[in-house]
Amino acid sequence: MPAIAFITLQVCAQPAWAALGGDAASVGTGQAHALASARVQAAETYTLHELVSTTGTKIHEYLGHDGKVFAVSWQGPFRPNLRQLLGVYYQTYLNAARPRIAHGPINIQLPGLVINMSGHQRAFYGRAYIPDRVPQGLATDEIR
Repeated sequence: MPAIAFITLQVCAQPAWAALGGDAASVGTGQAHALASARVQAAETYTLHELVSTTGTKIHEYLGHDGKVFAVSWQGPFRPNLRQLLGVYYQTYLNAARPRIAHGPINIQLPGLVINMSGHQRAFYGRAYIPDRVPQGLATDEIR
C-alpha cells in the first residue's frame, strides 16, 4: 500500500510549468511548489527560464520581450505534463498526433505550431514552439 501512495503522490504533485503562448506570470510556478530549481538567462531577443524538477526533467521556457512564452522544451527521465506545458495548444497537438499508428518520434508542423518529441524509458526530450512568435535572429534549432 505505501508504494501506491508514493506513486499517487508523484503523479499528482507535478510542477506547474508555463504554458506555451502564456504570459510571464505563469513562468516557473513549479518552483513555488518547491518541486523545481530555476535559472534565468537573458539573451538579446528573449529570456530563457530553465527549471529542473526533483525527478530530473529539465524544462526550458522561452519568453519574448512581449512577456509571452513562444517556445518550450524538455529533456529528462520523465515526460512533463504536456497538457500543462502546451496549454491552449494541447488539443491541437492531440488532433495532429491522433492519426498516428506507429510508435516513435513525433514531428508535427502546422502553420501556427511545431512540435518535435521522442525518447524512450528514462530519456525523453522534445520541444514545441509558435513559429510566428520566434524572435528574429533566433534559429529554431537553438530551441532545445
